[in-house]
Amino acid sequence: MSQTHRRLAPPIALCVSLLTCAAFAAMPAPAAIAAGLPCAAGTPLASDFDGDGLADLVVGADRPHVSDFTDLNIQPGDGSAGSWLLNAGALRSADLNGDSCADAILYHGGHEPSLKAVLGTPDGLDVAGATAVTIPQAADVADDVRRSLAFEAAGLRHDGISQIALSGRHVIDLEEDGPEDYGAYVDLLTLDASLAVTTTQVFTFADPTPWDFGSALATSGRTVAVGDPSATVSGKGGAGAVRIYTTDTADPTHMVLRKVLTQNSAGVPGSAEEFDAFGSSLAMLNGRLAIGVPGETDGKHYRAGLVQPVLWHESARTYHAYRPISQNTSGVPDKNEEGDAFGMDVAIGRGLTEKNSYDIVIGSQESVGSIDYAGSVTVANFSKSLYRAYTQAGSGIPGNPQTKDYFSFVGVLPSAAGAGTVLIGAPGEDSNGIDDLGRVIRSNGTKLTSRTVWTNVTIPSDAPAGLRDWGLSVGADG
Repeated sequence: MSQTHRRLAPPIALCVSLLTCAAFAAMPAPAAIAAGLPCAAGTPLASDFDGDGLADLVVGADRPHVSDFTDLNIQPGDGSAGSWLLNAGALRSADLNGDSCADAILYHGGHEPSLKAVLGTPDGLDVAGATAVTIPQAADVADDVRRSLAFEAAGLRHDGISQIALSGRHVIDLEEDGPEDYGAYVDLLTLDASLAVTTTQVFTFADPTPWDFGSALATSGRTVAVGDPSATVSGKGGAGAVRIYTTDTADPTHMVLRKVLTQNSAGVPGSAEEFDAFGSSLAMLNGRLAIGVPGETDGKHYRAGLVQPVLWHESARTYHAYRPISQNTSGVPDKNEEGDAFGMDVAIGRGLTEKNSYDIVIGSQESVGSIDYAGSVTVANFSKSLYRAYTQAGSGIPGNPQTKDYFSFVGVLPSAAGAGTVLIGAPGEDSNGIDDLGRVIRSNGTKLTSRTVWTNVTIPSDAPAGLRDWGLSVGADG
């Protein structure tokens, strides 16, 4: 493994890159992704863009010095040929029109930020018919290469309406002094049937400077959870917080702040400490919220990390915090160590530890033996003490641990029945003599046991030249 690694610095380092201009571009799409007939009415399975009942796989990668934003490969769940979206940025699965095909939100920040809504069809995502959505803050950075936006985006579908939520911050390049955040925002955009924005609600935060505000965003039902990992709590800088919004019952196009959760909140175990970074990563499904706290220090183990599961009762606007999960939790393989950043990435799936369970898939950049930042993944039942852990040193896991593999990027492909499929990306893995080529593996879609079969997700033969960091993102859930 090479000793330098782009874009994969420890996740809670306080740094922001000023992104350069790049236009959204897609490789010529095969017929399989052309717009087809409208999908039947119904509720889609997340990331099932063609409505066949099988979730489609989305894997992100980079092309150093060629592409400023992540390239995305979309592979249909039936195993047929996939397609590439080049220089696309990030993709989140969403239901934007209430039919049986999942839709997508494509977005990236920078000084020419982009936000697009893309409908699913029986032939896959209708990328050619993507609708550009105006970002309320885009005018503030237009024609100024020193100013940019950093943000996350996600979709909501409730009460017969579709919405896109954004959370992020303004960034200014101070040249020799580096970049600096200078104001944060949360947006809620309501769309009509043509995906045009009909109403816009904007929350702004200017003081104090909200470093990393909105770098994690999760939605469920009428709820939007926004990470504020650098928030000061009871005088503890960088302790972190999660802001929970739900839409107003009387006006479901309007969002209201309901709770600000911290490690000092009633019923939440532990206490807020400097640089805990509570809220650095988030995942949410059916009211179950997983909060990554990768900066949590355990005694002398600085930045060992933990994950806090919270059950959010949307209608009552109350919550229940379960036991925190760390590598020192009884039953979790391994142990807390300095720099593990356990919780740097999280995802939620079903049926991974027992039938119908809710489970958290947790990424950690920990060392494996003497191999720094090799990475590990832990799967934890949301409310019970059921755990499994994986590294590339484990039996049946493809690849082998290397320095800065970052075997810690996680996702879950949902299933209409039974267990989801766990996805793990190791974007820093060297392979076939190529530094940082990357690797992605997947489980076989059954409850995880010692007999679970893990297989490689092969880089497609039509990958663009110079592709690296295969597995920089996995899945379409964030």
